[in-house]
Amino acid sequence: MFSVLGIASSGINAQNDVLNSIAANIANLNTPGYGANQPALASIGNLVVRPGGATLAAQTLKPGLAMNSGAGLVGNAPIFSNNIQTTQSSANLAIEGNGFFVVSGQGGLAFTRAGMFQIDAGGELVLSGGQKLYPPIIIPVGEKFSVAADGVVTVSGPGGPRVVGQVKIASIPNPQGLVAKGNGLYGLSGNSGRPTITTPGKNGTGTLASSAVNQSGTNLAQSLVDLVQAETAYSVNAKVVSVGQQVIQATTALQA
Repeated sequence: MFSVLGIASSGINAQNDVLNSIAANIANLNTPGYGANQPALASIGNLVVRPGGATLAAQTLKPGLAMNSGAGLVGNAPIFSNNIQTTQSSANLAIEGNGFFVVSGQGGLAFTRAGMFQIDAGGELVLSGGQKLYPPIIIPVGEKFSVAADGVVTVSGPGGPRVVGQVKIASIPNPQGLVAKGNGLYGLSGNSGRPTITTPGKNGTGTLASSAVNQSGTNLAQSLVDLVQAETAYSVNAKVVSVGQQVIQATTALQA
């Protein structure tokens, strides 16, 4: 059995989760490649308080009655932006369209839109956390390089320009099914589908832009609207809890 206090408490918890998501989005307004949280709420079940009664001539004489037992957070999908911001580093890469960079680290492969790469001591493209671009590309130390729209990496050394590799990106069937792992990295889930590592511009992916990064997926104007709505819903649920307590106290007083 449920009560008005339980239902309203579930509403408070649900709106608290929504507020947490909005707060994270606003905090990451300027975080490159950030996938803005899109929380999804749903009712957490119905309870039959009265089964259906007898029927006569195909007409229900006493219809069944079910009541909803509250709300809860059932999803928090990341929403990514295709907007691009230029930078001063040729190692920074952005994807103009769909797709994710693939990086390898201690936890295995991960996916990211935050292409703030740099060159490590061994000449590899890495993120600030040490995750290396996959498949790896080695750039001779001290040589200038460029990355074409299709990912081809060319260095201009003493012997003239030469190709040293090609940046690959991943096509993911359902990016909203990715699971955040922190530091701008995302992992696969049963809802994301299996990725296809491909050449930029192929299999529905976008092309690359060098000296640029993908911007945050946070829409500040929408976040402020969502904040007001969530705050209002939270306050109303809290009011329901207060009213429920008053009703219980009044009922207890009558029974005393």
